[in-house]
Amino acid sequence: MRVALVHDYFTQLGGAERVVGTLHQILEPVVVAASVVDRRLLPPGLAGCEVRSSRLQPLLRAGAPLASLAPLLPAAFEGLRLGDVDLVVSSTSAFAHHVRAPRGTRHLAYVHTPARFIWQTDEYFREHRNQARALRPALAWFRRVDRRAMARVDRLVANSAHTAARLRRIHGRDAVVIHPPIDAAAFRPGDERSGRFLVVARLRPYKRLDLAIAAAARIGAGLDVIGNGPDLGRLRRLAGPTVRFLGRRSDDEVARAMAACDGLLVPAGEDFGLTMAEVQAAGRPPIALAAGGALEIVEDGRTGFLAASQTVDAFAEAMLRARDVALDVGDLVASASRFDVPVFAAAIRSVVAETVGSPGVGT
Repeated sequence: MRVALVHDYFTQLGGAERVVGTLHQILEPVVVAASVVDRRLLPPGLAGCEVRSSRLQPLLRAGAPLASLAPLLPAAFEGLRLGDVDLVVSSTSAFAHHVRAPRGTRHLAYVHTPARFIWQTDEYFREHRNQARALRPALAWFRRVDRRAMARVDRLVANSAHTAARLRRIHGRDAVVIHPPIDAAAFRPGDERSGRFLVVARLRPYKRLDLAIAAAARIGAGLDVIGNGPDLGRLRRLAGPTVRFLGRRSDDEVARAMAACDGLLVPAGEDFGLTMAEVQAAGRPPIALAAGGALEIVEDGRTGFLAASQTVDAFAEAMLRARDVALDVGDLVASASRFDVPVFAAAIRSVVAETVGSPGVGT
């Protein structure tokens, strides 16, 4: 089977990009494409592979910020030529699903989230309300275009039941749920403890890391923040002396930090939340808002701790519980195993076979 794998853009290395790396290993596509590509930020599974880009690549190379290219992205994906393939698989949290499959070719979209800046404007623009008001007509246009593109997709796969519900509400489409994968073997529980809480995230306002900083200060706890992003300056101004901003770290360093932390803080409502499953695999508890994907990963008081509301008080209370209550490491690891790569691979092969009506890919 000749598969084309299309991703939004390779300009950051996060959970969605790691999923693409795993999809590449499973599907063995003959074509990999994205709107724009920074080869330094390809996930490990795509290292050394040829990745096609759209006509926007020269603009990125010239230094144009990705955000400035947003109005051009739908047309850029529609203009991608994929050649002779049997199946198009798009990996989308923005516009990859706008790609047009060749005539007679099926299109399966793996949806990490409906585009946040279009469909979750209150959260995405929470620190830039005036910008959201100014963009209102453009956002209405984006929504119309996005609905038309989603209607052309033959089969939808959502990364969580939470995302599937949003797809149903926004687009009136059903999606099968296949949770994204973690490499459970890359994480090992250990006896060393840092005595500090941990954040591993892109530093963006909607991640609500300001709340994590305030909750750590409320209980006098140390907090390590791994990740980069445009919210770094604001977060530094909010942080006290017990907060350390560590920037990007290698996968091995992240795994060690997870295994030693008092708990991993996830104060935003996540569409899924790979880091919550990863910290469970490392034998430590996630401490997350009781919303979104966390409800599919964390059983409160058994495989992590849930904060009932997105408030400093609720997270401070959950952090104190994490310090006082020793969870069973076996329960944490067993929870994480539900999301291991072989589980994901089997589910993807099954849904691909159903979509194209042929034997499973890679079998």
